[in-house]
Amino acid sequence: MGLKGRLQRLEQGVQSEGVILRLRDGGLRIFDRMEIAKEMFLSQMDLMLGKARPSEVLDAVRAATPESRAAFEQEQGSIEMVGYIIAADYQGGWVDEHRLLEDGTVETIHYEGGSEEAERIRQEARQRGPAF
Repeated sequence: MGLKGRLQRLEQGVQSEGVILRLRDGGLRIFDRMEIAKEMFLSQMDLMLGKARPSEVLDAVRAATPESRAAFEQEQGSIEMVGYIIAADYQGGWVDEHRLLEDGTVETIHYEGGSEEAERIRQEARQRGPAF
């Protein structure tokens, strides 16, 4: 078996236990699936607080080739996340939208209770049901 065949077998073995990201600079990053799940979860939790989480996983996805990033996001979900904090009617019915942007920063938008956008988000949340 040639070198190319051995490399392909090695790569297949790694993919069964981890995720390979091919970077635009020609490099590779390999992450354990549990590490990815942890980073995606913790990033979402920090996002709900309006904070960006430093993450080697998300940084590698940002630096990945378009094909590698698309494969990652198809399996793991988008790294451009959105989270909503929705106040109850008795609290004013406002909505805070926290959005993790491509550059790793968080953008927060506050929608006043009764606004068209707040009502749209609240209605979508009702239709989806509880998040847990």
